[in-house]
Amino acid sequence: MKETKVLLSDFFTITGAIQTDKINLTITDKSSPDAMPFIGRSGSNNGVVDYVIRKDKLVNAGNVITIALDGSTGSTFYQHHEFMSGQNIWKLVPKEDKFPEFNHIIALFILPSIRKAVKGYSYNLGLTKTRLLGVRILMPMIDGAVDVGYIYKYMSKLRNFTTIVEIPNKRL
Repeated sequence: MKETKVLLSDFFTITGAIQTDKINLTITDKSSPDAMPFIGRSGSNNGVVDYVIRKDKLVNAGNVITIALDGSTGSTFYQHHEFMSGQNIWKLVPKEDKFPEFNHIIALFILPSIRKAVKGYSYNLGLTKTRLLGVRILMPMIDGAVDVGYIYKYMSKLRNFTTIVEIPNKRL
């Protein structure tokens, strides 16, 4: 394994989320069977600012990383479920040729590197798509692909690893 600084855009397709204003949606309780997380530009709670009733044309697929380009600039989270989104939320969709597999464990390993790389951006020096395309992060590499074996080995040593493993079985 060799840890290498790589362009985020070489490993992820960076695209805007399907977006709408929350005012256009119906707010609901998360216990409702029709509830979906609504991701906003919050720096906490995995970016979830509310739960809304699903509108199929506005649903974003899960298993992606989201990043706020405004508000809590650089707030980066892994979304394992489908979600709906407010403005200025971008998706980092893993490229299949770079990741032999991609899931919550791999994403949670990568998130701190992304957060550190975008830390210097703020309201005064905004994080734009152009700037995001130039962001470099540390990535464990082996033969030109992400070394997921190293990631699993590293993550399995965390004290709360059993909780992390259960993430996909939980509803936000």
